[in-house]
Amino acid sequence: METVLRYCDVIERAGGMEMKLPAGEDNAADKAGKGSKRKNPARTRTLEGEEWKDSEVVECVGCLEEASAFLGLARVFSRKDKVRELILEVQRFMFRVGCEISSGNKVVEWKDVEKLEEVISDLESNVEIPHSFLILETSAETGFLNVARTVVRRAERRAVSLYRKGRVGEELVQWLNRLSYMVYLLILLESEERIEV
Repeated sequence: METVLRYCDVIERAGGMEMKLPAGEDNAADKAGKGSKRKNPARTRTLEGEEWKDSEVVECVGCLEEASAFLGLARVFSRKDKVRELILEVQRFMFRVGCEISSGNKVVEWKDVEKLEEVISDLESNVEIPHSFLILETSAETGFLNVARTVVRRAERRAVSLYRKGRVGEELVQWLNRLSYMVYLLILLESEERIEV
């Protein structure tokens, strides 16, 4: 969460979004921390103020960070330049996705979804799409990629909850949906063997 906030601070200073200072809710847990230099360990700062750490917003950002971490592991282990470059580009954009989730301000646009779909089309032309279920983990990199793919799908489910409440745009949900498929294609690109179910 702190990494996302630092990135969003940069965007805010560039005039890209309005930053709101943290403001805790007036409840017993907040009052317990008043007069003390210790911050409430059950709360964290977002671009809209403080949130409980088990809130839908914090959970969704956490899923995004987790997915990025596993993508990073896959990037480190990958032997293909194209895969490493695509993952790094995605990791950078995930900070923008986190900004929208954390702030409630629109960041992800349809052009971002379309860009991802162009990458998907290119990948589809370079891999053989299977017609049966596969065990996808055949190496360290494919294992990390598959964990990342499943965490992205969890982030998408959390984002749907936020979308239904008007917190994030449809474009963000669609971007996450397309990202999980793109990662699946990266797994196929990295795989040197196919293990059918």
